[in-house]
Amino acid sequence: MKKIVVLLLAAVMIMPMSCTESKPDSVLTPPIDNPDDGDEDEPDAKTYKVGDYYKEGLAEGVVAFVDETGEHGLIISLDEGVAQWSSEYRGLIDLGYPISHDNGAYNTSVIKEIENWKELYPAFAWCDRKNALGLSSWFLPSIYELEHAYMGLEAINATLAEMGETTIATGNNDLYWTSVEVGVQSAYPFSFLYGEISSYDTDKKNEHRVRAMRKF
Repeated sequence: MKKIVVLLLAAVMIMPMSCTESKPDSVLTPPIDNPDDGDEDEPDAKTYKVGDYYKEGLAEGVVAFVDETGEHGLIISLDEGVAQWSSEYRGLIDLGYPISHDNGAYNTSVIKEIENWKELYPAFAWCDRKNALGLSSWFLPSIYELEHAYMGLEAINATLAEMGETTIATGNNDLYWTSVEVGVQSAYPFSFLYGEISSYDTDKKNEHRVRAMRKF
């Protein structure tokens, strides 16, 4: 009997110390999502509506038109001048320069290709004087662009008046030059009373009001 007990004790002693499964040397822990990881959301682009005061860097004016996003459009200058369209009779179309009815920036760029343009085209030169200290985008607006300003005229003039600036004139004889040429001796002035071009007083050498525009 003693022999049996001794044998049982010996068998127990040679068994593995633990019958439980051994753990792996290392345990892989799944990564934890960090809400701060990754790029931060970019701030929303600033949006505008017609009549808003606009100032970005040195560019300053009143919003006259916006696209469907509200992020891009046209501003019109806070001030205005009086100038001739040109001081000589010269047909740009005859010289091979096509004129756009809806793109004043293009029309202005065409004028600026002509020698001594600042002396010969005072209305364009007045707008260009705003292009200082790195600015280069002010231009004499087209018919189409002034029509946009006419559609938002009430809001634009309200902002101009609030700021103490000269409002856009709407008298019967208050005409604003567009950048659109009619012929050798004439160009189109625009009436904010009627919201359309004027068929009279189109002589390029006449002096009319001038407002500059700029895209944003």
